[in-house]
Amino acid sequence: MMMAGDLFLIVISLFVYIKYFYVYDIWPSKTLAENPSWVILILVIWLMYAQLFNLYDVLHASKTSLLFRRTVLVAFITGVTYLAFPFLSPVFPKTRMPVFIFISQLIFLLSLWHWLFSYIFQQEILQKRVLVVGAGWSGVEVLKVIRNSNIYQQTGYQVVAFIDDEPEKYKMNIEGVRVIGSSEELFAYARRLRVDEIVLAVHTAKNIKGALYAALVNCQNFGIETIPVNIVYETLTGKLMVKQNEKGDYLLTYDFFSPRKNGLYLLLNRLLNMLFGLVGMCVTFVLTPLIVLANMFLSRGPLFFSQQRVGRDDKLFTIYKFRTMVVNAEKDTGAVYAERDDPRITLPGKVMRRARIDELPQFWNIFKGEMNLIGPRPERPEFVNQLIRTIGFYPTRHVVKPGITGWAQVNYKYGENQDDSLTKLQYDLYYIKNRSFFLDLKILRMTIGVMLKLKGN
Repeated sequence: MMMAGDLFLIVISLFVYIKYFYVYDIWPSKTLAENPSWVILILVIWLMYAQLFNLYDVLHASKTSLLFRRTVLVAFITGVTYLAFPFLSPVFPKTRMPVFIFISQLIFLLSLWHWLFSYIFQQEILQKRVLVVGAGWSGVEVLKVIRNSNIYQQTGYQVVAFIDDEPEKYKMNIEGVRVIGSSEELFAYARRLRVDEIVLAVHTAKNIKGALYAALVNCQNFGIETIPVNIVYETLTGKLMVKQNEKGDYLLTYDFFSPRKNGLYLLLNRLLNMLFGLVGMCVTFVLTPLIVLANMFLSRGPLFFSQQRVGRDDKLFTIYKFRTMVVNAEKDTGAVYAERDDPRITLPGKVMRRARIDELPQFWNIFKGEMNLIGPRPERPEFVNQLIRTIGFYPTRHVVKPGITGWAQVNYKYGENQDDSLTKLQYDLYYIKNRSFFLDLKILRMTIGVMLKLKGN
């Protein structure tokens, strides 16, 4: 809906600009009907920048200030980029004023429309009223996620109550939400509270029996959808649900299942990775002299850095990077996690890490077939051995080839400790479970955004 409104307003802005402000005597045709390329080009540029800056992410639809800032930015760079194309767009007019008017039109109309859309999106009528079955760890965790202001900010879902069969939980107030009854009362409460969706926070099919099963069937026949809690959690967070037991070990809350990937996807994935490997090596070759000069004056020492990492099926391989730390950085400490402002990072290294230029030599690993462009970041064997002790399912991330960038890299900060590794693992397993061309394209788009904003680590 937002996108359709954007495209309509962009065409209107272009029409007004051409009809009332665009004056250029030597251009023979000055109508949109005579120049369809003018319309096509600006729409393509807008959609490209909108995707690059994540403008249509529904998770941000209710964040008015964030949406406004991104709208202004995308509208401005779209207008500037569009007018810079010769022949495919109207050439520059005699004075600068019409250009200013055109870009101002885009910013004003699109910002006004996005503000209105954000306001409508936040209204309660658009929220799904949810009843959570199960007031245990999973139910409470999904409630916290739904209420997280960084995810839906008072929109999307509204948890109205819990249903639980444990008598001691009856009438308990959990995170501000009351346990109102048992499975036998589920259908009655679902109708009375005008519930749109039931989130099923029970861990196994063995728990769905008797009164609960009958109530869920009645709700389904009544048009109330039932969704497992892990699906809701994964949809809202982009990662898998994990809990910690009494011994301190981490466990997957629900069994990990990754559908078999399409053979065509796997074939094209390999071919594209070989192509990316060739292109990446060419870029590496071009930039290498500049990095040599920077190191010569600011950080003398080897140009490249190599290290063993764990790849697919737990096989070790050697990874290559441009050196970003002082020589022998771990001489006195052994294997340790790098920190965001690690004092061992050199001045050229800071710049390379921000733009992720230090990763470029890994395109050789991609070309050889040891890595993919997209996948879980390969970890050092020393850290893998440590993590397996408390995260028994950690090796699951090794069922696919590691990558230069990945779902965890674009969604989470640099890993500095075991807790960070756990969170990134949750993102990695989500990628393994859901990987597809569309998800890969989204990761590429987000990676470009990280590089342009110099937010790499």
